[in-house]
Amino acid sequence: MAQVSEVESTLHQWVNTFAQLLLGEDGWRFRSFAQAVRELGTVQRPSPWPGDREQWAPGRCFAAATDYAEATGATYVEGFVLVPGLMAWPVFEHAWCLRDGAVADPSLPDGYAALCLGIPLSTDYRRSEQDRRGTHAVLTTDPQDPWSLVNEDALRDGPPAAAVLSWVGVPSSGLAGESATER
Repeated sequence: MAQVSEVESTLHQWVNTFAQLLLGEDGWRFRSFAQAVRELGTVQRPSPWPGDREQWAPGRCFAAATDYAEATGATYVEGFVLVPGLMAWPVFEHAWCLRDGAVADPSLPDGYAALCLGIPLSTDYRRSEQDRRGTHAVLTTDPQDPWSLVNEDALRDGPPAAAVLSWVGVPSSGLAGESATER
């Protein structure tokens, strides 16, 4: 079994720490957004911005990813991103897109992110949850709408099977000890 890279290990440690911050009740499928991402997410390596649209400024990732997904047909993803240059909190909740087999991050400039771990969501589920919740974030809190809170329904019951898309990447369990080349 190959060694986990330092980047993967750092992301894994932070997501595991966040997963211990329990929000839900006993019996919930996921007690936190981080636990859902850890169990359902895939690791995705950042790619250069495709340049087909203008990038948004950092800080509005959920709105930017929604806008990009709607405009291009890309797949919307929610999860965590590792930005090594941030000393205090190098891993944080984030949204980006997957398009043509690559990460398309409409709100972080190229070179900032080192690794992403997220849940690719179907367009129908994303749209219905955004409409129902009145926010761009589907599963977690949108910093642009602090009253949105986490999606308790999705944490309690788990998202519907058709909501979570498969994507070429390393299942999050791969962070614990095997690399993409071993799969």
